[in-house]
Amino acid sequence: ARHEAITSTLATTSDGAVLLAYDTDRATMCVIKRTRLSRSTHAAIASEVRAYHNLQAKAATTSDHILRCYGSHMDRKRTHHYLLLEHCAKGDLYNHLHDLPMHKCTPELAQQYFTQIARGLAAIHSCGLAHRDLSLENVFVDANGKLKIGDFGLATPLAATATHPVGKSYYMAPEMHTSGDYSAATVDVWSLGIVLWMLLTGVTLVESSSEADQVFGFLQRVGIRTLVRAWGLALPSDAVEMLTLLLVADPALRPSMATVLQHPYCQPRTSDLERRVTAAQQTLSNNQRGHCVYL
Repeated sequence: ARHEAITSTLATTSDGAVLLAYDTDRATMCVIKRTRLSRSTHAAIASEVRAYHNLQAKAATTSDHILRCYGSHMDRKRTHHYLLLEHCAKGDLYNHLHDLPMHKCTPELAQQYFTQIARGLAAIHSCGLAHRDLSLENVFVDANGKLKIGDFGLATPLAATATHPVGKSYYMAPEMHTSGDYSAATVDVWSLGIVLWMLLTGVTLVESSSEADQVFGFLQRVGIRTLVRAWGLALPSDAVEMLTLLLVADPALRPSMATVLQHPYCQPRTSDLERRVTAAQQTLSNNQRGHCVYL
């Protein structure tokens, strides 16, 4: 028997609804993703259930930055599928960002958010999965402001070679717009770069990372650093370094997520006050050594 009491509808989709419910077994709120079973929804449902099964089997859900799944089932008539998920009270990151001044993060908040998302994506990759639909809309914010990656309907094995372009156009990697195969792992890294750009600026970088897009063509010719200067943007140098690392048109030159996490941008930032205190202590220490009197 199920023990979830539906309290409200959070969103409706063409194939179902996202419901808020109270889980009496866990004594907590949860989200139920209800999807109508059909030929067109079968693949996404199977992909998401399989992805959560793999993540749980490999303990990736111990990561603080992956949405937890509590289970799934079909109704008695086998007309709908129900996926029980962790409830993130502040909704998705796209709408959370929209509520911030200028629809963007401060540089400090952008770094914090990026690092959380990067850790979540690294955990997903470490379990042999590629997300393929990383976006602000698929990152969720819990009551404490912690970010969690969800929506694994397009997930595929990390080592897979894919052929069909998927996801939202302005997050899609350049190779997804060509007719050839592409690596599932490296498209996530490009999407992560676009997420960082949007956190910092509040706007999309390109409509499409294809030759037909003028901004993408300009990016290809001059690089991200020159584009930032040309647009008069004041972005932190370490953030621009990270963008340069991620937004590489050639997928073979993009870093692994392990490399991304080792970058200084993903390390805890020392505050200006902490830096001044450390500098003052160092100066004091040097002065004391310079004034020692040996007897």
